[in-house]
Amino acid sequence: MRYFLLAIALITLTNCNALKPDRGILSLGGQKWTLTAIAHKPVDGSGKAVLEFDEKELEVKGKAFCNSISAEFELMGSDQITFQDIVSTKMYCEGLMDEEQELLSNLREVRRYDIKNGMLYLYSTDVLLLTFRK
Repeated sequence: MRYFLLAIALITLTNCNALKPDRGILSLGGQKWTLTAIAHKPVDGSGKAVLEFDEKELEVKGKAFCNSISAEFELMGSDQITFQDIVSTKMYCEGLMDEEQELLSNLREVRRYDIKNGMLYLYSTDVLLLTFRK
């Protein structure tokens, strides 16, 4: 009887954990993500493009080489993400504007993410758009 009750308790606990949202599996929050590549092309921004995710408020803030940026994001399932209402300051910085516009344009296209070995990969459906490191 004791083993039966223990088995029921374990099944109940396992099922409770299964009902929790998946989004905690690949946590985006708690660190700065520094852009290292746009569409497989390394960037030489010396840490000038960074994102910080607030998973509680579902907001992301950071810097896009020259300008400050912020957006709302939505997590769906364990690996899907979209960015909405992306806003940016409008300063001009010589030699950085093309990469900045490419970063912002790619953020609008993001639909999926993956975190492996301290790296954050942002994809459209299947195409790698942006790569960040912790």
